[in-house]
Amino acid sequence: MSTRCAPAETAVVRVTGEDAAAFLQGQCSADLRSVALTDALWLNRKGRVLAHTVVSKEADGSYVLLCPHLPAPEIVAIVTANVITDDVVATDESSAWMRYVAWGSEPAIPGAKVFATKRFGVAAWDLLVPVDVAATGEPAFLGELDALRVAAGVPAVPADCGANEFPQECGLDAWVSYTKGCYLGQEVMARIQSMGSLRRILRRVSGPVSVGQELKTPEGKVVGTVRSAAGDAGLALVSVDLAEGALLGAVRIGAPAAMPAR
Repeated sequence: MSTRCAPAETAVVRVTGEDAAAFLQGQCSADLRSVALTDALWLNRKGRVLAHTVVSKEADGSYVLLCPHLPAPEIVAIVTANVITDDVVATDESSAWMRYVAWGSEPAIPGAKVFATKRFGVAAWDLLVPVDVAATGEPAFLGELDALRVAAGVPAVPADCGANEFPQECGLDAWVSYTKGCYLGQEVMARIQSMGSLRRILRRVSGPVSVGQELKTPEGKVVGTVRSAAGDAGLALVSVDLAEGALLGAVRIGAPAAMPAR
């Protein structure tokens, strides 16, 4: 299988300083202590999703954060919002790299940084290529990969889970640690885990769907909204009372969305 390679606007931020490890551990949803590469959510105090990053622990002790959906200044602001006296510095390194997402077969480019990801539901890689090195692979568009994601029922930030949603509503439990101790939004995450008090859930839907489409009962009650769509496949945030297989007009409700384990 050939390598398909699509340009991406991924923000690249390096976090350094003596307190970097402890600070990041206390801010994001992932447990960074025993992994070199993981996905992390950045939550507000109410447990809502502000951002998603890939976090890579580098050999020199620094951390590289890749944010697929926000420009560097915005993710830097979110990451460093609670820096007070900590020795933590976040530096935008986006301009040092050509940024791509690759899928199909793993790319092999001299000098490139390659980060495996399952957030598209297929084997894929975030790819940072030095600006003086030519990327190889078959040119492609991210829209092709996003269609594969939707067909696989995999949620994305912020399309399916953003500032008004909890991670658990949208199948992003795999990016939340319930055992690592305190971090921003942790109390809300623990409460949801123990009580299971969700009113909405992100589900796969099939039929004639479009982003923003309201899903209604025959009586006209709105019970969900389509968040992602590709052809006749979509993901919709719907009432937890809707059962799999239910029909809302020509739209069929499917299984819950889920993020594959890394």
